Amino acid sequence: MKKRLLSVVLAGAMAVSMLGGINVMAEAGDPADWPTVSFPILPVVEVTDEEAVEQALNDYLVSIDAGVKADAVLIDFGSVSQVMTLMLSSTEEPIDVFTYNFFSNLTSVVKNEQVIPLDDMLETYPDLKDVIGEDYLPLGQLNGTQYAFPVVGSYATIWFYAMRRDVAEDIGVADRSGEKITMDELKEMLAAAKEAHPEYSYFPVGLDLVNVQDYEFLADNDWMGGIPKNATESTEIINYYETDDFENLCRQAAEFAEAGYFMNDPLNQTHDKSHYKNGVTGGTLHNAFSYESAMDDLKTTYTQDSVLFQLTDLTANCSASGSGWCVSSVSQNPDAAKKFLHLLYTDENVMRFIAQGIEGQHYVVDENGCSWYPEGKSMTDLGWSTGAAWYFPNQTLTLPFNTTNVNIYKDMIAANEEARHSQCIGFIFDSEPVYDQYVAVDSVVKEYRDALLYGQVDVDDILPMFREELVDAGIEEVIAEKQAQLDAFLGK
Repeated sequence: MKKRLLSVVLAGAMAVSMLGGINVMAEAGDPADWPTVSFPILPVVEVTDEEAVEQALNDYLVSIDAGVKADAVLIDFGSVSQVMTLMLSSTEEPIDVFTYNFFSNLTSVVKNEQVIPLDDMLETYPDLKDVIGEDYLPLGQLNGTQYAFPVVGSYATIWFYAMRRDVAEDIGVADRSGEKITMDELKEMLAAAKEAHPEYSYFPVGLDLVNVQDYEFLADNDWMGGIPKNATESTEIINYYETDDFENLCRQAAEFAEAGYFMNDPLNQTHDKSHYKNGVTGGTLHNAFSYESAMDDLKTTYTQDSVLFQLTDLTANCSASGSGWCVSSVSQNPDAAKKFLHLLYTDENVMRFIAQGIEGQHYVVDENGCSWYPEGKSMTDLGWSTGAAWYFPNQTLTLPFNTTNVNIYKDMIAANEEARHSQCIGFIFDSEPVYDQYVAVDSVVKEYRDALLYGQVDVDDILPMFREELVDAGIEEVIAEKQAQLDAFLGK
């Protein structure tokens, strides 16, 4: 099997261990003749054991007469957009099964004809409805067609501010970890932190600050229309950029830039939480379904001893699952790809090999059923990208990792039920009827928004220009079309 180290990801998987279920693998024939299905992995560390893990996974697939083999394609995180775009247009080295997480979205991969419909999978593998949950299947639908299956995981989230523990201790707030605070209280902490540790910036991803304002943006990263209070009370879409909330966010960004909370030259930086892991920033906004989950993630993925301050309530909205798994339109064997995709959602062994590696080599299991790095090993010298199960289709099939909370996945599912729910969950906007306006607005957003929200321009001068150009580009038409589609989705 040809190995391809194309670049870096993360790993993941859940819940309903189904080696029983539907037997679609009978009489699979000679394994030497089975098709091989490729899928991406974006490791956050150097991977040296790809061949061993892949062999163990394929040995397992042979043992259950799966009728399909697997080929993991390692993709560097920084190149994921370029590499995935190429692989989704190649019939020579295509990717078969993939997620649009980190490089695209459902609407784009459908419009670009990079995926195939998967409605027939729900007939062939009806257990998927129970595994994913019928209420969440619409997160992978566009115009009523199932093009992707959303990951099984947390659909609800809380936004926290994470601060390095040593910084928090130095300013006397470490004992407040887990406390819910206001933005004014956070600003006081940040001022103290910057005075004590001026070597750090404190917001690697400045745009995340919008999440504290409690808007439902209908999974639109350009924020072309938002609904206050995360659509828990109303479903009327307004022009967010015309609100006092957006102006206040711009002015806050100007204050933060002046205080040195953003990285130097922010418009020419990559904005992700790796800067927190690498010690460039002393804090970051972070989201998870619970305090315990956030702490575990910061420890495992970002390797920082942190304290956390809660900023928002537990909420599920249209951005709940920005990740869905698909079968590519260039796959040379879509039936085999669908079979393997089903296994990713239902077979705990498949998920554990991919998300965790080989037991005893890449992780060990304690008496409570939780998994850990083997003694003397860490993420950097493990040889496999263990510890990011959330990236893959069904993290609840994996063993809880680097945590003593054996019930973490039960807690996750419970959080989905307990959260405030946007009335719009499952809605996906089809921009085709206003395509020209949508593209024009996107261009204006790209020109102005980051400059405003990283405090690089004068708000009084630039905000009126931004708003005027948004209107000229057609944002009101986009919002009107979005409202009409949402009303139809809601049955109004």
